Amino acid sequence: MIFRRINRLFASVFTKLLVIVVATGAAITLTVIVGFAFIRFHRVTYLDRNLALYTDYLKRDLGDPPDFQRAADIAGRTGMAIRFDHPVGGWQTAGFPEQLPLERAWTRQRGSDIGTGHIRGHVFIRITHAGGSLIFISSHRAADHENAGVVFLVMAAVLAAVLAAAHFFLRRIMNPLRPLKEGVEALGAGRLDHRIPSSGRDEFHDLGDAFNQMAARLSALLSSKERLLLDVSHELRTPLTRLKVQLEMVPDQEIRQSLHADVAEMETMITAILEEARMRSTAAALQPQPTDLADLLKAVVDEFQNRPPGAVCGTLKPVPLSLDGDKMRTVLRNLIDNAVKHTPAGGPPVSVSLYPDEAHVAIVVEDRGVGIAAESLPHLFEPFYRADASRSRKTGGF
Repeated sequence: MIFRRINRLFASVFTKLLVIVVATGAAITLTVIVGFAFIRFHRVTYLDRNLALYTDYLKRDLGDPPDFQRAADIAGRTGMAIRFDHPVGGWQTAGFPEQLPLERAWTRQRGSDIGTGHIRGHVFIRITHAGGSLIFISSHRAADHENAGVVFLVMAAVLAAVLAAAHFFLRRIMNPLRPLKEGVEALGAGRLDHRIPSSGRDEFHDLGDAFNQMAARLSALLSSKERLLLDVSHELRTPLTRLKVQLEMVPDQEIRQSLHADVAEMETMITAILEEARMRSTAAALQPQPTDLADLLKAVVDEFQNRPPGAVCGTLKPVPLSLDGDKMRTVLRNLIDNAVKHTPAGGPPVSVSLYPDEAHVAIVVEDRGVGIAAESLPHLFEPFYRADASRSRKTGGF
């Protein structure tokens, strides 16, 4: 159990993100520290190395005893300050820092008569010469420019590589979100057979499994609901048939006709339910044939001539298409039937028009009914949805 929890902890998305953030921060910090440490070390040792290298040259150039004018010339050319300490007398060039306690500075001996060191942002070298000591001193800033540009470019490249690596790993960890998003969109579009490929062992894997289980349960639930609806509708046909036979024996003609109308309405609804289920199960098996949509639309409109307020054709232009005529006729019949049902008594007939363009064909069914509320519009293509929740006898249907 403990091993599983530990394994789960290291497989967690949050742990991975935390590790990436911490590793990225540590890499950036280390890069900055190393870069500045290198710059500091370089500027501290730059003059140190070069002064030690040219010790003999400087001694010969200054002469024995050291000449002040030559020292001033060297100081002017190199940017260093030079001082000569001697028991009898000494001198120093312009710009020599007076307040530096050189006697307390850390010094490295490079021979019996040469010592180098640094203190308070300055590098110096002390040479025993002519019975005294020569001191050459320069600020760190004199060497700052030598390799600082290269160091900063390297630091920028390393930081860019660190951020690119962090971006790569973050995208890799977050990649499972894409199929999850596509799965949610597919489920929202009604494709209940869509499944998400799951891999790994983190939270995204669990989320993918949970999504697939949810989709499977929804699919099974809707299938069982449709199966129940079909079974009930199919079984109702038998008692309805017996009712129709029994109604023929009712002596009162008025009552018989009223009951006939009720039974006929029930039979129509049951037939429509069975037909809807049959069409949903065979929706992929369309049988398109060359058809003039205008002629098909006119034929459907003619079916409503004897149903007040009726339906009339508006603008109709020949539109040859390849389509399944039976299924398209059912769609058009449903649209016009709804429009006729919801048109107030005495209202104008329903108008049906056809507007083709280069890419689409628009079929417009207009009535003078109460319309559909905005909140009901997203549900119009859901099976058995009704905007009119009262299910009044006037509009009927399901």
